[in-house]
Amino acid sequence: MKKMKALKVGLWLATGMVMLPVSALASGNTDVTALSVPKAMKILQGQGYHDFRKIKVERDDHEIEVEARNSDGQRVEIEMDLYTGKVIHIEAD
Repeated sequence: MKKMKALKVGLWLATGMVMLPVSALASGNTDVTALSVPKAMKILQGQGYHDFRKIKVERDDHEIEVEARNSDGQRVEIEMDLYTGKVIHIEAD
């Protein structure tokens, strides 16, 4: 009987741990998976961008907007997904 109760409690806890991030996202708490600004900069540096001038986090639009220079030295404005780090749009500045 005690083993069965321990198993039920263990399953309940495991399910709760798996469900926590999903419920946090459903409740509007998107900080769980959002990229930090330093992490976003490392991703962009890995793609050849440098000389970051302006960094703006747009939580409502799920974006990070960055003014920087590309590998050719041209000034660009980059829109990056706040959660995946994927570059959405690049525009010459």
